[in-house]
Amino acid sequence: MRYLEALLMKFAIVFSVIFVILGLVYGVGVFEMFILSIIITVLGFVGDLIIYPKTSNKVATAGDFVAVFLIIWLGGMWLIENPDFSLIVPALSSAAIIAAGEWFFHIYLTKRVWEQRETSHTTEHDEPRQL
Repeated sequence: MRYLEALLMKFAIVFSVIFVILGLVYGVGVFEMFILSIIITVLGFVGDLIIYPKTSNKVATAGDFVAVFLIIWLGGMWLIENPDFSLIVPALSSAAIIAAGEWFFHIYLTKRVWEQRETSHTTEHDEPRQL
């Protein structure tokens, strides 16, 4: 149940950022935003479960930034029909804001889902944790 809650929380973070940037600023349709949000959420959550426990919060957040940028940029070219704007700026801004949220989401995963006291932001050198 905690994983489902975390997945829904991640989707809410991703969709809200994409809604503001792509929807309100660039006028992208809800369907396209929803599909991009689903793809980012699912791939990102799998990455959070595989990459984050083996590395650090910095590495996982950087990976999320790159993944979100690529998904919005390439997925947007595939989904958004004849965009009248370049997708690079909205992809970069969305990736930066989502990555900032991911930093705190990873801390949430560690403390609430996996119930560990130590998080990567409290370790001295942000070294990979041993599970």
